[in-house]
Amino acid sequence: MFFSLGFAVWLQRRRATRLTLSSSLIWLAAFAFVEALAVWGYVFVPIQETYLDEGVVEGLVVLRTMVQIAAFVFLVQFGLRLIVMPAIVRRSLTGLSVAVALGILGGTALAAGNAGWGAAEWEDAAVALSRYGLLFPGAILSAVGLWRQRAELGDAGMPGIKPYSAAAAAVLAVYGIVGGLIVPTGPLSPGGIGDSGGWFDVTGLPLEVMRGVAGLVLCVLAVKLLEIFDVEAKQQLEALDRARAIAEERARFRRDLHDGTIQSIYAAGLHLEAIAIRSGDAAVRNEVREVVGDLNDATDGIRDYIRALAQPPSTPQGIASALSELARRFSEETGRDVRFGVEGQSSAGPLPDEAGQHLSQILREALTNTARHAGACRVQVSLVFAPDELDLIVTDDGCGPSRPAADALPGQHEGLRNMRERARRLGGRLSVEEAPRGGTRVTLAVPLDSDEPESEPFLPDPDREVSHS
Repeated sequence: MFFSLGFAVWLQRRRATRLTLSSSLIWLAAFAFVEALAVWGYVFVPIQETYLDEGVVEGLVVLRTMVQIAAFVFLVQFGLRLIVMPAIVRRSLTGLSVAVALGILGGTALAAGNAGWGAAEWEDAAVALSRYGLLFPGAILSAVGLWRQRAELGDAGMPGIKPYSAAAAAVLAVYGIVGGLIVPTGPLSPGGIGDSGGWFDVTGLPLEVMRGVAGLVLCVLAVKLLEIFDVEAKQQLEALDRARAIAEERARFRRDLHDGTIQSIYAAGLHLEAIAIRSGDAAVRNEVREVVGDLNDATDGIRDYIRALAQPPSTPQGIASALSELARRFSEETGRDVRFGVEGQSSAGPLPDEAGQHLSQILREALTNTARHAGACRVQVSLVFAPDELDLIVTDDGCGPSRPAADALPGQHEGLRNMRERARRLGGRLSVEEAPRGGTRVTLAVPLDSDEPESEPFLPDPDREVSHS
């Protein structure tokens, strides 16, 4: 059951996805694969006892224990990635889970040496502790995370998948009980219903059957959750159709403005100039010429708008050049040390329409906020292209005295709302969090083969600046 679960998720997974749930499923697949290997080991190792030396068999028992504990660590990672938290907290908890796993292996090894346990007794003790300290917390974290993902699924236009997420959360909670709180009979088992032998005496049901049933139900629900990728693919096709329609509409706007509006204004200007020439009143001629000048300005503005509508598709090289120039100008104007780095231009996947414009406005707002709020001395801007994702990361050191407390930065101020709206229109996610060494980090992640549907076409004014709070 667990192998089928891992295999199904692995076949369907994609890195480029805007949803937290679908991007985290790889950790569920890793847990399922490794758990399947551990369960298989309980059949394989006893068979080898007939053919192999005792020392080799004990080595296989140790390996089986390490594989089992590794599976529990992967389940913890799945739960941590489902629950939205600052990256530094997630990394700290990841390190803690690995430390717990290593501590269990080392601590039980020392206890085995002092108590004279054999390999099987050591394994029972290590697995019991890892079920308490890793499997149960990991299953509960995953259940809570899956339950919370229902809101994100609803916002992404996938209400039909929400019940499967809720059911999977319930199954993981049950699995956390039967898999994490009921441990193998051994040196550290609590006795009674708390270990596998006592469970069978009380219920008459083999514990392995209960865990297998939970794995089967979770496998079925995971396959239903994988419909996320089909929905995202459909949304991507709709976004491409919408982008094509917008491009055609822009072409029509350009033709109508150039052939209709500009020519009409030009003809009106010529008519007014003719009136000015025929007029004998100097004051009237001056006023007419002022009006003609205003018409010429309006014509120039319309031509600028036509050029903006005719901008070529964004390219990695063009975006990198524009953002680098923006960072350079900001550094010159503010005196701050701004470093700009770019990676992977040659390997970038297809970019969303107007990516360059949205990225420029997001970077401009992020840099402005470093000057206004952080008092930063140094700012690092990183632009990373990959076949399936584009990342823009702006990190400041926050060394200045004017940096406010977190609650003094309203999470819904106009500038941040504009940044999040632009990220949404690119089909990406924008996060603002504390940097590891102090300061603030703004991260924009845009999947390059996915896009979020929009309620209406978005034709921004290229001269419009992002408003600041």
